[in-house]
Amino acid sequence: MNSIIAVLAALFACALAQPGGNNPVAQLFATYAGADNQFQQAEFNRFWLHFDTDNDGQIHKLEFDSVWRHESLPNPQNAPLFFLELDRVKDEVINNLDFPHIFRMFDENGESFSHPNRRSTLTSRHDITLQPH
Repeated sequence: MNSIIAVLAALFACALAQPGGNNPVAQLFATYAGADNQFQQAEFNRFWLHFDTDNDGQIHKLEFDSVWRHESLPNPQNAPLFFLELDRVKDEVINNLDFPHIFRMFDENGESFSHPNRRSTLTSRHDITLQPH
């Protein structure tokens, strides 16, 4: 569970800490989040499906790792571990069966995942500390 939190927090916290510019995480967040700067379930799903390079509706471990590295996302050496943690259904792919489980872990208000009201810090052990800012 800590690894899942680390994955998303690494993405979204970086966007929060360093908005705009050449930050790939901030650019991805801006691409997929709505105008309200929040992820609704559909936006969240679209974000993860951008890892699906063959457009078969399933993200395979090689696709996940390749996209993670190609987009210069944080901790590329841990991408295979992140994949395993995100595969909540344990069927060796990340797909629409996994998205609701992942989304609920980060849904702060019961309607959408929003990062602007939280600050996240990724530690060297891949644990996450969330604190209001």
